[in-house]
Amino acid sequence: MKHALLTLALLPLACASNAAAAPDAPSRPAAHADSCSAAGAVVFEIDHRVNPGAKLATSTVKVFASGAWTRDEIDGDGKAAARRTGCIAKPELKQLETTLSGATWKVETARMHCMAFSAEFTEYQVNGKLVFTQRLCSGLSLDANSRAKLDAAIATVDGELAKAP
Repeated sequence: MKHALLTLALLPLACASNAAAAPDAPSRPAAHADSCSAAGAVVFEIDHRVNPGAKLATSTVKVFASGAWTRDEIDGDGKAAARRTGCIAKPELKQLETTLSGATWKVETARMHCMAFSAEFTEYQVNGKLVFTQRLCSGLSLDANSRAKLDAAIATVDGELAKAP
């Protein structure tokens, strides 16, 4: 009992010393709320879509020129999930923009393709322009350079989404 009372008596002192040390501790930069708002130009967008009538989940990820990103999801029953948001650091955003600007977005058509069908497809937009629609067995693909750029951009966005709480 004596030790418990002593601990309770010393607790405010311990907290006060930690509070005093806080200004010296390295501070995390505040999330750039003003410069990272989900508004304005969309630099990159990934739309996971389905054919009309398909009761499957969809999602849209948008990366804004401010560095903000959003992810909106709708389940197969049409119910929206809570929007996820975050901010991409300026160097990563600049790298994403550079990567995307280096693509030619040339779509190639295969001479033969499979006949499988899926109601799901993905649309990729860069600076508000649809640059590629990826469908299972469509016979359409991007040139190697553009595919590499798109894959790098997707990896960047996926990495940012994974960091978010």
